[in-house]
Amino acid sequence: MTTLGERIKTLRKQKGLTLQALAGDQLTKGMLSLIENNKANPSMESLAYIAEQLDVDRNELLENMPTHELRSLLEKIEKLYTKELLSNELIGKYKEIIEILKPYLDRLPFRYESARLLEIYSRCSYHTKQNDWEETLRGAEDIYESLHMINQSADLHIFKAMMAFTEHRYKEALNSIQASRKTFEERTGVLDHLKKLDFDYYESILYSAIGDGKNAKRLMEEAIQYSKEHQVFYRIDALYRLAGFQAMLEEDVIRIDYYISKLRLFADFTEDDEVSALANAIEVHYLNSFAHDYHAALTLIDENLEKYPEDKIFMFTLEKGKALYGLGQFKEALEWLKKHELWEFLHHPYDLSLHYEKDAYMALIYLELGDKELAKKHASIAKDLIEPMPNFPHKAFILDVYNKIVV
Repeated sequence: MTTLGERIKTLRKQKGLTLQALAGDQLTKGMLSLIENNKANPSMESLAYIAEQLDVDRNELLENMPTHELRSLLEKIEKLYTKELLSNELIGKYKEIIEILKPYLDRLPFRYESARLLEIYSRCSYHTKQNDWEETLRGAEDIYESLHMINQSADLHIFKAMMAFTEHRYKEALNSIQASRKTFEERTGVLDHLKKLDFDYYESILYSAIGDGKNAKRLMEEAIQYSKEHQVFYRIDALYRLAGFQAMLEEDVIRIDYYISKLRLFADFTEDDEVSALANAIEVHYLNSFAHDYHAALTLIDENLEKYPEDKIFMFTLEKGKALYGLGQFKEALEWLKKHELWEFLHHPYDLSLHYEKDAYMALIYLELGDKELAKKHASIAKDLIEPMPNFPHKAFILDVYNKIVV
């Protein structure tokens, strides 16, 4: 079975072209030699140029994989690949996918199945911090664009925008998602239901991330209403969660209760424990940080600690520490706060801000226990963490604690 480099070399010689002649003005002779000797892989752009120079279709260079094998590979990878919340377990699965796909990258023909495989490879490479994700992403985008697959191209635009989000460049991510939305709306006239909801969801996330609650709320509510009108309940649980948290920031008790009840109905309908746990976590956080009803919070926390497996209760360890502090049980509260660890895959200021409360509460507890130095240390940690965040109530609370203990 010949390699891509061997096929390029054979066609070049058949056409009587030198390395320099084939390289032309877009490749160097040295790079082309590396490609022909399988020491470098051409980008999709370079591959298109080489095919044009050789007067052949790209698939004549790439087609070295039978259709049935390509489809079988995609079916296998789709079963392995999921886009759930990142975890160490999921990162391990992504690394497995990368190792399966690597040997096929230079054999993929110019077809939809190849684009999807390149997309999955790129996403997995990005999340596992590999260096080759950009090249494969461009390859996927090139194929999708050539095949006029608008929704798939839009997904890649959203993915690129959300990379900035995971690196906490929130304003840049918002500008990127808005520019992409405009591009695709101009190209299609009207986005299909799912893609419109994708753009609504991510744009609302990014508005809230920069502290623009007004526009975040507007988009969330528009998306929820659109879902109801069109009977398309895609992303509805995530939208309810966002809307519930925004209502909490505004201390709008009626809307908080409404969205929590909607999340619970959705959880019951889908039999999804994770959604149910999220609904309870929102209520517990409201009871602790806003209503200061520590008895009610502790009751609900203990119910959840008994009901859900450990991977779904990381929020409740923090909240139990806060509730116990509110009830004056300082030593027990401190033990629960020490158990809590910030989940490394959190990136939204909503999530980060509420987790950063941990050190502020530890500071207050150490102050109560008479350890002024540890109180100052944890107050300072909380202040340093919260300063880059928008002006949510959590920030005001943490800065108040710092001013009380340190200043």
